[in-house]
Amino acid sequence: MAPAAGQDEGVPQLPGAVLTAPWAVLFDMDGTLVDTEPLLHDALLAVLGAAGVPAAAIRPEELRGRGVAENLTRLSGLARPPMNTEELYARVSGRLLDRLRLGIAPLPGAVGLLRALRRARVPCALVSSSYRALVDAVLPSLGRAEFAVTLAGDEVRRPKPDPESYRTAAARLGIAPGRCVVVEDSSAGLRSGHVAGCVTVSVAPTPEPVDLGVRSLSELTVERLARLVDTAAPFRSPTESDASR
Repeated sequence: MAPAAGQDEGVPQLPGAVLTAPWAVLFDMDGTLVDTEPLLHDALLAVLGAAGVPAAAIRPEELRGRGVAENLTRLSGLARPPMNTEELYARVSGRLLDRLRLGIAPLPGAVGLLRALRRARVPCALVSSSYRALVDAVLPSLGRAEFAVTLAGDEVRRPKPDPESYRTAAARLGIAPGRCVVVEDSSAGLRSGHVAGCVTVSVAPTPEPVDLGVRSLSELTVERLARLVDTAAPFRSPTESDASR
């Protein structure tokens, strides 16, 4: 049977609710879609090591999910004498950008899920704490066309764990936060999505309350996410106490 007018050949005809319900998926980048952490750690070790900072003082778990400015402030103070944060960022990002422009492999399940969501016409956003230059260096490896919106950490006033990033992304998509699924790997990012009023999915073990926890993106499908929105969204409205956090 020929596809109906306005439908693409090869696009699977998923349940009507999936195709027509106004909902979206908001993806974190680092640790969720790609693993930039080892590359960042190598760059930090090289730059800060040359400034006399011992490797044991650079702990990835203390950097994960937090804003770049916050991390730079702490790390620059470890150098002796303390390093200017702008200088530290320039040196580290220069090394990291050179590596990322060579390409980075998406994490398992990332490309398949992004393509399935696009085929189902579910809008996606990339919402990262990394600065725009780093986001743009990673996007070719993921596919720029997969995202209707991309938002970097230097494009908001208050980065994660503040809810501003996810609220801004939802607003740019024109979809209420309660109809958006946030997919994250860090506690800070999950708090950001939760306080924003979004449905939250963790792809890593977390102490944070979430609507769904999985071991990898390979466990997520369009249908599973659609059902999650329909069942969890009514309970994901931000409260006044949340909004003030």
